Amino acid sequence: MRRSATSYERDLARKLYKRGWVVMRAPASGAKVKRYPYPDLVALKRGYSIAVEVKTTSSERPIYIPKRQIEILKEWNVKGGAEPWIAVKVLDGRGWRFYSLDLLTETEKSYKLILEGGITLDELDSKAEGKAYVPLTHFLPKQSDGYTGTTAL
Repeated sequence: MRRSATSYERDLARKLYKRGWVVMRAPASGAKVKRYPYPDLVALKRGYSIAVEVKTTSSERPIYIPKRQIEILKEWNVKGGAEPWIAVKVLDGRGWRFYSLDLLTETEKSYKLILEGGITLDELDSKAEGKAYVPLTHFLPKQSDGYTGTTAL
């Protein structure tokens, strides 16, 4: 039985969450009727944020990604600071691999990704662990009792 793209997005979201990330999967991220551009997944850990486009393939052949999907990742990087990644699951039992946009080759209508290099989920996780984390409350003025004055919205 063939799994849907959504099920792979959920699978990756669960794996990230179990490793301590907070994750949001964009509903209908591939739909043509959406109003706002967003990637398949957005995840944060220790102040490190990533925007992820999720892909699957049955073998290690090149993947062609529509230009609009890459433009969305770049927009999330420029406007929100999220590091853009292409997450690929080869459906032969291998785990997830993550590819930076630097590994893409532009074609006339899309971007081509050759499945060489990339990093594992463990390596992506260690990138987040290695980031210096400073909570936003650090930048708020402190009162004499140490309370920052923040309240839940």
